[in-house]
Amino acid sequence: MPDVRYCRRCKKLFMYVSGPQICDACKKLEEDEYDKVRVFLRDNPGATVEEVSRETDVSVALIYRFLKDGRLEVSEKSPIALKCENCGVKIRSGRFCASCSKKLANEMISAGRTLKEPFREENHRENIRGDVDENGERGLRYIHGVRKDSIEKKDW
Repeated sequence: MPDVRYCRRCKKLFMYVSGPQICDACKKLEEDEYDKVRVFLRDNPGATVEEVSRETDVSVALIYRFLKDGRLEVSEKSPIALKCENCGVKIRSGRFCASCSKKLANEMISAGRTLKEPFREENHRENIRGDVDENGERGLRYIHGVRKDSIEKKDW
């Protein structure tokens, strides 16, 4: 559902749907800045983040956001460094190193299985038990509180 919000960048009102909380005009500007940074890093893989910022007129914070979002990746020998948010090891792009990403993924899968287990057990019990009325009879459905087999057929 669209929502009216202020653009984080230009502070104008816009209809927000999803993604970054910036208006369409600022999204276009960010894409242009992304392209400038990407091209500069491709041509100058050993540049520092300050050099990239100075040469492209893109803020350091935005350059780091491009890296954290996984849109940019620096070379192994680049002085630009990100740290894994979990263990602190140097990474080239994103928020987590490969090891921590695998660990987090396995923990999420395990948590999902743990959450599903009570539902599986309940469904299994219901399948064994079936629909049982107050008299202990199985398999009959109720319509408005009346047993299905007690509804008389009417001539229409």
